[in-house]
Amino acid sequence: YRNVFKQFSQLVRTHYPQLSVVGENYPPPAYKSLLAQCLSIFKMLFLVCILLGQNPFAIAGLTTPAVFQWALQNKLYSCLMLFFFSNSLESFLMSTGAFEISVNDVPLWSKLETGHLPSAQDFLQMLRTFQNKENTIGGGGPNIGNMPRSPTFSS
Repeated sequence: YRNVFKQFSQLVRTHYPQLSVVGENYPPPAYKSLLAQCLSIFKMLFLVCILLGQNPFAIAGLTTPAVFQWALQNKLYSCLMLFFFSNSLESFLMSTGAFEISVNDVPLWSKLETGHLPSAQDFLQMLRTFQNKENTIGGGGPNIGNMPRSPTFSS
């Protein structure tokens, strides 16, 4: 979502140049983060075992799986496979699919709730609607162009 963030940031700078835009990552659920960390640790342990030719299954008194025997015989290929496969799993676990937009801590859009990203026109309309609500509710409250805080995008 980095490219989407850049596009929306550019829209804000174009239409509301006095606003600054802040982007941050939306945190994954704790169990997914923990699972990704465990996977990373096991990845490193298996990489070290393969590179050093050590068999952790034999040390633990377990039968060595055929795939691990193959990995010990094909160190370079197995290390590359293990590295890239585990990294893709870790990325999948850490990805939330979130793209949340808020202004002054007021949520304007949630991809988690809607299931899709807003179009550029929808995004600009959200900002205009927010500005109108702020002016109406606040009795001439802060104009979006002079807001003290920044729109926040979480992805």
